[in-house]
Amino acid sequence: MKILIIGSEGRLGITLMHIFPNSEGIDTGNEDLLEQELGKAQIAFLAVPLNATLDIINRYPDYRGFVDLTSVKSPIKRFSGKVISMHPMFGPSSYITNKDILFINDISPANSLEVMLDLFGGYNITSVTADEHDKLMAELLVKPYILSYISDSREMKIETSSHKKLLEIIGIKYAENQDIMLDTIKFNKYTQPIIQEIEEKLGNIKNLIGNRR
Repeated sequence: MKILIIGSEGRLGITLMHIFPNSEGIDTGNEDLLEQELGKAQIAFLAVPLNATLDIINRYPDYRGFVDLTSVKSPIKRFSGKVISMHPMFGPSSYITNKDILFINDISPANSLEVMLDLFGGYNITSVTADEHDKLMAELLVKPYILSYISDSREMKIETSSHKKLLEIIGIKYAENQDIMLDTIKFNKYTQPIIQEIEEKLGNIKNLIGNRR
């Protein structure tokens, strides 16, 4: 099967190039070859940010081999039955040990799960709806992304285990693609409840401080 990785120089794209070493890659250096390569590929993984994913699918409406890899699925629902939608839960540093993939069953065409199971032999593929996916990602991605985004690091002469954990959280925003991180926060419909939860807990802390005065 001819496989094309669109966004082959990004974090996820590089990972997929390792998983599928015989695949072809498209990125900024050869994006003019996209149409030509799509004509030869049975599967084209879209390892690009959300807006680029939507743009490419819209530009090639008759192509039926796209695999959407975005971390928020509500905007992809308009293409239900036309694209395969999944979310690899691994990255460059974890793809060897983390074999988990979420398959979006109410967006992907019939029988496409079997295609993905065949491609990703040995991986754990869990079938979920787009809404189930986004709700789960609100907890697994949106919440830590927000905490990382609003936090900052300061050099300290004295270290504590708590501060080291905080630095790990802050490090999330430097390890992720910024566009993808912000898209995940912006377009997930469960982001607002996460923000409200954080605000409520901050309010509780304010009340505790106020009660001590």
